[in-house]
Amino acid sequence: MAAISRRPRLPLYAALTLSLILAACSLVKQEQTPQDQQERALHLAGEGKHAEAAQAYADLGAEQPANHDNYELLSAEQWLAAGNIAAAKQAFAAVSPDARTRLPAARALVAAEIAYAENDGTAAIHELDQIAVPTEVDLAQNYWWIRGRSAFLTGHPVEGTRALVERERWLTDPAALRANRVELYNKIRTAAEHGQSLKPPPKTDPVVAGWLELGPVAVALARDPMRAAAALAGWRRLYPQHPANDSVLAVASTQIAAATEFPDQIALLLPLSGRSESVGVAVRDGFIAAYLEQDPAKRPRLKIYDVAAESVAGAYTRAVADGAGFVVGPLTKEDVAAVAPLSGGRTPVLALNFLGESVNTPHNFYQFALLPEDEARIVARRAVADGRMKGVVIVPNGEWGNRVAAAFADELAHLGGAVLDSQRYESSQADFADIIKQILQVHAVKGEPSTHRTDAAFIFVAGTPGAARQILPQLRFHYAGDVPVYSTSDSFEPDPSANSDLDGMMFPDMPWMVADDPATAQIRDGVRAAWPARTARRDRLYAFGFDAYRLVPALRSKSPVEASEISGVTGKLHLDDHNRIRRDLDWAQIRNGVPNGL
Repeated sequence: MAAISRRPRLPLYAALTLSLILAACSLVKQEQTPQDQQERALHLAGEGKHAEAAQAYADLGAEQPANHDNYELLSAEQWLAAGNIAAAKQAFAAVSPDARTRLPAARALVAAEIAYAENDGTAAIHELDQIAVPTEVDLAQNYWWIRGRSAFLTGHPVEGTRALVERERWLTDPAALRANRVELYNKIRTAAEHGQSLKPPPKTDPVVAGWLELGPVAVALARDPMRAAAALAGWRRLYPQHPANDSVLAVASTQIAAATEFPDQIALLLPLSGRSESVGVAVRDGFIAAYLEQDPAKRPRLKIYDVAAESVAGAYTRAVADGAGFVVGPLTKEDVAAVAPLSGGRTPVLALNFLGESVNTPHNFYQFALLPEDEARIVARRAVADGRMKGVVIVPNGEWGNRVAAAFADELAHLGGAVLDSQRYESSQADFADIIKQILQVHAVKGEPSTHRTDAAFIFVAGTPGAARQILPQLRFHYAGDVPVYSTSDSFEPDPSANSDLDGMMFPDMPWMVADDPATAQIRDGVRAAWPARTARRDRLYAFGFDAYRLVPALRSKSPVEASEISGVTGKLHLDDHNRIRRDLDWAQIRNGVPNGL
């Protein structure tokens, strides 16, 4: 579950090398030696030393003007494989204009791949539209590879599916064929998670239609495996001969079984009275909602202990003595610290909070939490990924604001960015004019438009939804509406009538709050149906409890270490080296009062 997948590279260098041969270039006539630069470049590329291969091809281009364009295209492709887009663009810029007519396919493919690497799917497809569909195997594979991914990138999953299905015609290697289907499956699932239309148009090829209709099933398999078996069986009845059956779905039944394999008894330790009662009850209800989704015949025994009514040490000891095969909880940092030394690794524990980084815990002691500091770090990474390295920060006074600001600044600095200035506000504050004028250096001259500092590429605003709804309109009022605003999920709650003031705000959040896929909607509806009086709003703690239950089989079998991440309703979950569950969140931007996926 901790593994991170990387976008596979295609052997475009092979296609371009073929074009060199077909062009009857001087390379064919050269005496080949072990030191031959072309052999060396090919060898470096095959070893994954892409930057060195790129430089070797560039050197060849400089030494052999007749084949300069071929080698610069090869160099650009290798720079892309090395992850250096700037160098790839520089190599591509060195290709002569007449390559459009001499090497139309190779040139267009490299241009399209550069655009795709920059997340510009529209530009990638435009480049491909300038050429005929190639008939050479390597070039055709690349053509449909880029076209399919670019279509998905631009939110056109039907076209993307058609392209990747077409690509299979050019794949003869079984491993490459399987990889193509796995990627198509993942992209279909992502499109379904984002609520994109997967309805097959009339007279759609059955294979394409089957992939499209597999999207919601794929989401159910990932997000709600306890209900996925029926959805999977229904799809297979419709498409018994579909290629997905023998490839990506071959182990689906095994995955469902593993995701629903619980111990005989689970103990849930939560504060269900006292000052933390409301928090504990929400987590408990989300946990039970997941529990009730399971087949009654396969449900484990569930015993719940109120750690506010007895000592947490006593509750834990009693739970183990009662026969718990897995303990979930406790919830507060103090209670987690009290239980950690007691567990000794004998009975697995999923604590619902994080201890300090320096605290040593037993090998079977796992930690899961919804920390604002983690989200602040996610925001910093997104700002840098968007090319915004420097900005300003507005957070509330107090411990919470200090923690968020410190985590954000630390992560930003680690990535090479910087916080130019930061300001604090009081939770009851309504007028932010002075803060905005100071932090953005707003300069007003009578009779002239107001200006603000130009070195701030973003504004990071943290706080409650109420505070955000005050700050963003005032930013626009003070002529700073052109500066992108990032926030954490704490600034968002579903309320279209009030969130129009937040238009433009970008933030990470859990699928429970922003996803539109049927599986997540079904989970939310199930929780609301069970506790309608307590779930008027989408309290994130219900999702926290739901995912805590889902994690039990994965942690018990140690599959998070070996398998891919879990698509939970609190985010994509993976286990780090310190037995902490980390979350990757969905990104959204408020438009017309509602969150839209980014």
